[in-house]
Amino acid sequence: MSGYDNQGGFGSQGTPSGQTKARRNYDEQTLIPVTIKQILTADGDPTGGNDISLKDGRTLYMVKIVGCVRAFEQKSTNLTIEIEDGTGLVEVKTWMNEGDDCSAVANLRQECCQDYAFVRVIGQVKEFDGKRHIQATDIRLLGTKNEITFHLLEVAYSFDKYQKRKESGSGIGMGVGMGYGIGNMSSMPKTMGANVSMDQGGGNTVNDAAIVSIRKLGAQNDTGVNIHTIVQDLASQGYSEGEVRNAVSHLSNEGHIYSTIDENHFQFAE
Repeated sequence: MSGYDNQGGFGSQGTPSGQTKARRNYDEQTLIPVTIKQILTADGDPTGGNDISLKDGRTLYMVKIVGCVRAFEQKSTNLTIEIEDGTGLVEVKTWMNEGDDCSAVANLRQECCQDYAFVRVIGQVKEFDGKRHIQATDIRLLGTKNEITFHLLEVAYSFDKYQKRKESGSGIGMGVGMGYGIGNMSSMPKTMGANVSMDQGGGNTVNDAAIVSIRKLGAQNDTGVNIHTIVQDLASQGYSEGEVRNAVSHLSNEGHIYSTIDENHFQFAE
């Protein structure tokens, strides 16, 4: 498989010296559940830019797919996996930072390196030399085959919600992707954090509090936040352990957070 430079996926994500990279609109940084066919048939940017848009008009930035491993190639610095979901085949690429990744993260990634394994991928859609691929930020085995059905329902729900908002003439802004947007909050003033979290939690108070807690505590390390730490943090706000665990489960299913080294550690999906 061919190598990739800075424009494709294996190169540095940094901005060349002397150039200023424009910040993406918050609404363009939503996590959208899609099928592989939607990625492959999406429209390129007519202006020659890097944006890729679905046929319904949504700009692809962060996506989630579920599929079966058909082939993989592991090198010292990167891993490439071919994934098929019944609608198409796409390459998924991820960096392996030797010495930086903890053993648990490396093990989770290694578990996906087996033919016919069913995996979930979260990442950015990239295009290089006319070929699209996903640069993964998270890839792991499915816990149950029910996740395949659940993902397809998410894809349909996401499309339907977008269409209804567009037809009603209401702002399509927050939450085009999974129903609620998950833009990069680090690019916004701290005073806006609470308002952004409200949209991500769907107006549910404990969900909002959980997002704020996970984002705050997760910024302190790469392995995420232990569920017990989240429970303790929110106990001071009057939330029970059951309420917090239900909120974390909901946010994980919606794609706003994801598990890291195990099923008890979570990180905010920037």
